[in-house]
Amino acid sequence: MDLVLYVGMSELPLITNIHEVPGGKIFQITMNRPEVHNAVNKEMADLFLEAWKTFQRDPELTVAVLHGAGDKAFCSGADLSGLDKMANLYLNQEEREEYAKNDPGPLGGSRIVQKKPVITVSHGYTYAGGLELFCHGHIRIAEPQAIFSVACRRWGVPLVDGGTVYLPRLLGWGSALPLILTGQRIRAERAYQLGLVWELVKKGKGLERAFSYATQLCKQPRDAMFADLNSALEGWNLPLQQALTIEARNTFPVMESKSTKEGVKRFLDGDRFWFR
Repeated sequence: MDLVLYVGMSELPLITNIHEVPGGKIFQITMNRPEVHNAVNKEMADLFLEAWKTFQRDPELTVAVLHGAGDKAFCSGADLSGLDKMANLYLNQEEREEYAKNDPGPLGGSRIVQKKPVITVSHGYTYAGGLELFCHGHIRIAEPQAIFSVACRRWGVPLVDGGTVYLPRLLGWGSALPLILTGQRIRAERAYQLGLVWELVKKGKGLERAFSYATQLCKQPRDAMFADLNSALEGWNLPLQQALTIEARNTFPVMESKSTKEGVKRFLDGDRFWFR
C-alpha cells in the first residue's frame, strides 16, 4: 500500500484517500493548509463535514486516519482571519437553540459521534480546535515534537468542537480543567502521561504507525469491534446496570454475524493474531 504522507499535489484544503487492505478500507483524511499550520477555514470545514459523513455512512470504510500536511502542525484550530464566516452570530434565540441541537460543528462534522474507529496522529502544533479534532480519535498517536494547547484561551474564543466534552471524558477533571482554563502548552511526553496520547512514536513515524494500527484493525472481525466501541460510547455515563444492558443487546446479532463466525473458525483452525 502506497501512503500519501504529506500531500503537495492538491490545492484542496482537505484531501481524502481510500486505501484497501485485507479485511477493509482505510479512509485517510489530510488537513492540507500547511502554510497556516492547517488552520481550518470555511472551505476546509465544508470538506470536513462531507468527509465525516462519508466515513459514517459508507459501510466499506472500516477506520479513519486523520493527520496534518507539512512538517509543523497537526492543526492550529480555526482560521481566525475567517472566523466571521464560520460563526453563526446573527441568529435569533430560537435559531441559536436549533443550532446548538443540530449543527454539525464549526470545524465541519466535529459534533458527529463516529461509531467506527478513528485514529488521529500529531507531529506538531495541536492547538485550540486542532486539539478538539485530535481528541475525536479513539486511538491517538503523537511524535515527540508534538505540542498541545487550548490556545484559543488567549484570544477569548471558546471551545465549540467538543473540547469541553472530550477532554474531561478522556483525562478526568483533574487534568482536563487546568488545560481548559489556562491554555497552557504541554509537550507530547506530558500529554502521554495524562492519557491524551495513547502512544508516542519516533519523529517522522507517526503516520506510518497510524496506518499499521488501521491495517491491523481491518484484519479483526468488524462486527464485534464496532459493537464494543458502540457499547463503550453509549454506556460510559449510564448507571452500571443500564450500561450492561446496552452491552448485552449486542450479543446475539454479533454472534450471528459472518465476521464473528469466521473469526471463531480461524481460532479453531489454530490461527492466532496479536495486535502489534
